Amino acid sequence: MTDHFKKIQQRSIDLLNAFQLIEKDRLNNGVTQFQVNDLASRGANLIHSVTGSKSSYAENMRNALKQKSTQMQFLAVAGVLQGFHLDIAHGHLVNIRQEVEAVVVSEILSQAHKLSRTKGMHPAAAVIVACAGAEEFLRNWCEQKSITVPEKQRSIARFAQELRTAGHIELPVERRICAWADYRNDAAHGANWGKITQEIANRVIREIEDFVLENRHILG
Repeated sequence: MTDHFKKIQQRSIDLLNAFQLIEKDRLNNGVTQFQVNDLASRGANLIHSVTGSKSSYAENMRNALKQKSTQMQFLAVAGVLQGFHLDIAHGHLVNIRQEVEAVVVSEILSQAHKLSRTKGMHPAAAVIVACAGAEEFLRNWCEQKSITVPEKQRSIARFAQELRTAGHIELPVERRICAWADYRNDAAHGANWGKITQEIANRVIREIEDFVLENRHILG
C-alpha cells in the first residue's frame, strides 16, 4: 500500500469518526446545518481528489445535500462516506479512479476535435488541447506504475522518458510522443503559430487518439 493511498484511507476513517461523534449526540440534541455542511465539504473534497467531480460518489454527495431536512441530509452524507470508505477498504478504488480518468481523457480529446472544426479558430488551439489529453493519459500511466515525477518536471516528454526507461514503451514511441510535445511548444508560442497547420493539428489529434486506444487497457 502506497503512502498516498494510506493517507486517503486515513482521511476516510477520520470522516467516519467525525460522523460517529455527531451520531452519538444526534438523538438527544439533533444535528445542525453547520455540522452537515462541514462533514459534506470535507467528504466532497476527499472524493473529488480521488475520483474527480464527475464520479457517482461526487454526484451522490451533491444529491445528499438536496434532501429536505438537515437530519436527512446528514444521514445521506453519512451513507455516501460509508460507501466510499468500503470501496477503498475492499480495493475497488482503483476501478473507480480508472473509470473517471478514462472519461477525462476522452472529453479532452473530444474538445480538441471541436476546436479543430471551429471556423476562425487557429489549429494551434486544437494541438494544445490534444496534447493536454496525451499528458493526462501519460501522467495516469506513470501513477499506475508507481513512477514518480517531481511536480515541476512533469511534461509529456518527461512522462514518456520515464515510461520508456521503465520498459513500458519503446524508444520509437517515446520519440513520437516527444514530437507531439514539440508541436505543442510551437502552438503555445505566438511567434511559432505559423508552423502549425490544420493538417498538422488533425494528424496530432489522430495519432494521440490512436495511441490512447492502443493502450486503453492502462485505464481499465
